[in-house]
Amino acid sequence: MDYFKNYDVVTPGDLLSDEKHGGEGTYTEDKKIFSKYFGMLHVGDREMMVSPLTSVYEPHEGDDIVGQVIEVSSKYWVVDINAPYYTRLDARDLNFRAEINELDRYIQRGDYIYARVFRVYTGNHAADISMRGTRYAKLPSNLIVRINPMKIPRLIGKEGAMINAIKTGSGCDVIIGQNGIVWIDGDEDKKPLAIEAVELVQREYYNPNLAEKVRELFEHVQ
Repeated sequence: MDYFKNYDVVTPGDLLSDEKHGGEGTYTEDKKIFSKYFGMLHVGDREMMVSPLTSVYEPHEGDDIVGQVIEVSSKYWVVDINAPYYTRLDARDLNFRAEINELDRYIQRGDYIYARVFRVYTGNHAADISMRGTRYAKLPSNLIVRINPMKIPRLIGKEGAMINAIKTGSGCDVIIGQNGIVWIDGDEDKKPLAIEAVELVQREYYNPNLAEKVRELFEHVQ
């Protein structure tokens, strides 16, 4: 049986299940699954995993991220992706042509971008990111909200249900970086509502009735 529900907060050594498979953040003893971390439980059909409740983002290849450019060199940009490691966007990894030595014509210091992690170095955990593909771009200057990266799955929700509810209820466009940086665009009178919904998820990610609370938030202002 399962001893905890999806999105429950668990502690190291908690018995999670004696019938499912253990994924990341768990260990197995005598065919029973235990938590390795103080973190949030994610329950799938056959597998359980635990994500530690930490504010530090660990990049993984394939992650979609929102980052801020903090330095421009002749051939690449240095980007803050909410991780403690060096992160680089090379001029060759764009979906448009940029002239070397003139990179600040295209993306300047302080700009936000939507990109993908395509390489993580084993030694120092530095990452390279790419903007190849039509979905990635420089983001217009709008509202940025930073939340704990480990709460991003809760913000997205099962099959995108939570973030779709926030988009629909607020009327805003929302891009979620798996690194905990959320970009919000919309009418000036609607942005605060989207921010409030994101911050509600940040505060009450453990609440089994969170989806209902988000719906009530939007109903209250209609």
